[in-house]
Amino acid sequence: MQTDSFPILSAPRYRVEQKLGEGGGGAVYKAWDSNLQKAVVIKTLFNAAGSEQERDALKNVKSEHLPQVYDFLNENGQTYTVMEFVEGQSLDKLLERGGRFTQAQVVKWYGQLSSALTVLHKQNVCHRDIKPGNIMLLPNDDVCLIDFNAALVAGNDVQLISRSLGYCSPEQYGIYEKYKRGEFSRASAPIRYGGSSVQAEATDATESVDTEATELVDPDTRAAESVRGIDNTAIDWKRSDIYSLGATMYHLLSGVRPPKEPSGLKPISKAGRFSEGIVYVIEQSMRFAPDERFASAAVLAEAVRNIHKHDTRWKVSQSKKIAAAIILPLAFALFAGTALFGRGVMAQEKEERYYAAVYDIENGADPKGSYDEALAMFWDRIDPYRAMAERLWDDGDLDVCRDYIESSLGNIAEFRAAPEAARSFGDIYYILGDCYYYQSGEPDYFTAMGNFEIAVRYVKDNPVYYRDYAVALARIGEVAEAERALEKARVLNLDADSLNLINGEIDFAKREYDSAVDYFGEVIALTSDDYLRYRAYHTSDEVFRLKGQPERSVELLSGAISRIPLNRAPEMTERLADAYVKCGDYESAIALFERLAESGAAQFHILQNLVILLQNAGQFDRAADLLNKMADLFPNDYRVPMRQAYLEADRQSKIQNESRDYSMTKQYYDSAAELYNANVKSGESDPEMRQLDTIIEQLRANKWID
Repeated sequence: MQTDSFPILSAPRYRVEQKLGEGGGGAVYKAWDSNLQKAVVIKTLFNAAGSEQERDALKNVKSEHLPQVYDFLNENGQTYTVMEFVEGQSLDKLLERGGRFTQAQVVKWYGQLSSALTVLHKQNVCHRDIKPGNIMLLPNDDVCLIDFNAALVAGNDVQLISRSLGYCSPEQYGIYEKYKRGEFSRASAPIRYGGSSVQAEATDATESVDTEATELVDPDTRAAESVRGIDNTAIDWKRSDIYSLGATMYHLLSGVRPPKEPSGLKPISKAGRFSEGIVYVIEQSMRFAPDERFASAAVLAEAVRNIHKHDTRWKVSQSKKIAAAIILPLAFALFAGTALFGRGVMAQEKEERYYAAVYDIENGADPKGSYDEALAMFWDRIDPYRAMAERLWDDGDLDVCRDYIESSLGNIAEFRAAPEAARSFGDIYYILGDCYYYQSGEPDYFTAMGNFEIAVRYVKDNPVYYRDYAVALARIGEVAEAERALEKARVLNLDADSLNLINGEIDFAKREYDSAVDYFGEVIALTSDDYLRYRAYHTSDEVFRLKGQPERSVELLSGAISRIPLNRAPEMTERLADAYVKCGDYESAIALFERLAESGAAQFHILQNLVILLQNAGQFDRAADLLNKMADLFPNDYRVPMRQAYLEADRQSKIQNESRDYSMTKQYYDSAAELYNANVKSGESDPEMRQLDTIIEQLRANKWID
């Protein structure tokens, strides 16, 4: 039996405590197992469990990166699976909250998940719905692949066609397209909708689906399709899993979700700067043709374990090792000098350790240690500097990356005239330019341009470098130079979306705003690169601000947040809130700032803007409550009592004269003045504090305060 809330089980050992969500395979509950004395997950299955052989296969799946299946229960025709409860957070929720993952993390998780997939496939079990929402990040920074109990066990008569668009394999997507075209009858292809279980969060880790797929689609849920009547051998499900795992790693590494149609996928090598090893493994996993992918999960796991062997620097070291194996014995025979032989072997071993250390700077758990190790072996090579710049950029802290590069420029300058170091030299300056281009707040286009100029001088064949150089030139008003850089990028076969971005920026610089917006519209509509789309949204909004058209900004940016890099979502949310304010829609602006305030670490300017909006909307009590929280978070910041003084003065001005009491305004002012005088440097001045001084003097003059 089952109530509207919790199922009632005859087995007394299980006490259902909480519903966690509803998935493609059924509802998911958290329960307490009194026998095991631990929390478990109980999941109802829409498809009644099959044979004992299938159940045994699932029970025999054992891996530290998979939840253990403990039991199957049958209650009045309803089947339940009892599984291990996994503490953690699903990766899709971390992505939604702006989480960024380093290459080292992704490589580690890739190894863990490919190992888990190997265990599944050995039991002839295929997952068929691998995606960030089905991966739990554990407290120890390991991962666990969940929701495999709804997977395909060889021999059953039901196929689950994952429609987690972007992650499903091309062959799965092909079946979905056939269903959309009506090639399967409703009788032969019943569709069920839902999402995957989220065990440690009481939310549904699902993705929205294309509402044009079928009239049965619920637009608030994500899809898994149970399709009967299809040849069970039509898809190589194991290689399909390999594709989905690769697509998931693609998203985690690049921050860009793969497009829903596999044919529109941009290679990972064009989605960012990553090591050759991880690029090779992801692209091999995501080959369009199944027989071109890794032959098995075990082969994939082996490739991830040896990922460094696909890196050019490692290959160079290996080729030198092979050469040493041939040449050094000959040298030994010719010169009969054991000292010469020994020195050669030691030199080769040092080369190998050096290239391994350089690789670990970008991919290892201790980049600083590897960096120091590499420089200790060869202080006169540029590789460690380039690798550390790449690593810091990938880690996402642009200020730290910029500070590192600029503090190292004296050493890096030594390689300016070395032909073998030219590309790495240019790469470092390109990264430095990006640090200024993407810095928090407004970009420093002039400094970015100077660094891009150096980059293209040393790396003459990368069209993306010319793209960013052209945009920065346009931004500082050097239109003619920007057009010349555009032509160089065009000759180097820069992608059409990037060319549209440059043309839009050049027209923006020329104040040809309508054509600029048209170019940016093309970028937004066609590109699969979230960063390019972000740039197009950003400059389009600038056009609408300049033209005094906040309503167009609202229309544009309302759909932007989910289509740009996660680390740019807060900025775009602020832009949308500002547009709402200019339209007079304070409630919508307040809602957006409240979302920003709740989404992560408290930022002063976010909270302050929210206070000002609440005050302007006349919501004095909510503003006062928020300021009290800010006083706890920022106890030494004079701006908090300053805002409290403004708020109290405004509150008192709204009531009748005989009831006004400005004593709290004075008290807050005194606190603000004390902090201000103690912390503000000589020669600096805050206009808002000076204005508050004037207000206090007026209150004294009118005898409201002493």
